[in-house]
Amino acid sequence: MLKKSSIKTALVAALAIALVAPVSTAPANAATEIKIGVITSTSGPLKSYGDAYIDGLEWGLKYFTNGKNSVDGRKFVITKKDDGADPASATASFKEMVGNGTNIIVGSASSGVALTLAPLAAQNKVLYISGPAKNDAITSAANKYVFRSGNTSLQDFAPLSSIKPIKNKKVILFVEDNPFGLGNIFAAKAYLASKGALFEEIKVPTTTVDFTPFAKKAADVKGDYIFIAWSNAATSGAMFTALAQQKAYATARPITGLAGVATYDIYGSLFEGANAILTNSYFPGVVKSKAATAIAADFAKAGKPLDLFTSTGVNAAQMIIQAVKGNANLDVDKMITSLETFNFVGLTGLNKVNKLNHTLIQSMFLVKLTKVNGRYVPSLVSTLYNVTV
Repeated sequence: MLKKSSIKTALVAALAIALVAPVSTAPANAATEIKIGVITSTSGPLKSYGDAYIDGLEWGLKYFTNGKNSVDGRKFVITKKDDGADPASATASFKEMVGNGTNIIVGSASSGVALTLAPLAAQNKVLYISGPAKNDAITSAANKYVFRSGNTSLQDFAPLSSIKPIKNKKVILFVEDNPFGLGNIFAAKAYLASKGALFEEIKVPTTTVDFTPFAKKAADVKGDYIFIAWSNAATSGAMFTALAQQKAYATARPITGLAGVATYDIYGSLFEGANAILTNSYFPGVVKSKAATAIAADFAKAGKPLDLFTSTGVNAAQMIIQAVKGNANLDVDKMITSLETFNFVGLTGLNKVNKLNHTLIQSMFLVKLTKVNGRYVPSLVSTLYNVTV
């Protein structure tokens, strides 16, 4: 994508300028426009997540500005870059945006990408609001320039903290061997190790095509529970099918996060009779609110589906608006101060920015899939409010 030496030279020069004069103080931008950079996957294995996130972001910017797409008379100018879940590509896009005077950068769906971009935000003193990516290390007390509009792996696991019985029970951790999967191993142990759970880790390379050997290994463990963390929408069907075929659920009760709408029928049929435990951060209609009703109507009219990370995009829009309103010079320190005390109602209910580490305190859900008119649909089992990490 960026192989020509002239482009590389231009990017390096732009980054050098940005390091000397942070983009957040550029007076030309403050007068007429607000530049928003979006870096996420619109191709590759995380495409569905990136698409849902962008749809939610664009809808939220319009809805929460009453259709103006502007704040204090300044129009939002959005630049979108596909990272393809590739940290190198995302880094190049980030540097290009910094050089162009972008005020706020948001995204990505990939934990590997977000972990790479977070330190760049601090180096360049630009606000970065991470999106669907869940690795807990993306946000921390050590980096004031990074917030997140979605949830972490620890928050994903929070609804499972009351699983019983768990003492001396064997939990198979079946995960992708990448930052997302490793973050889930950390979360599982953080919640369940102190309760006496025993763990067996099975890390599956991201290049895997035939999942049978890994599924057989999981079945042979004969665990009590199997916790499955999988982000690659393109291979999830084959992976879950292999686990079912190898009878991994014969002794091990499956636990996983309910993914996007396209997976409902797959999950429902493969988990039939397995008494699966499903966690969730959002599904269409999980919370009733004015915004939830409005987005459902608008998306239906536009022929767009509401999906797992639509709410994360809407949250990002609300956070962007909060960061820039009343901030004439689009000063990044003022953005940070404003966001650190921000409470708002999104598509999943009340959200609160955690001032200590810039995570989002929010509700998490346990759900079940039920067959209705030949299709599987989610319904709420219980809500865990104000989940903090």
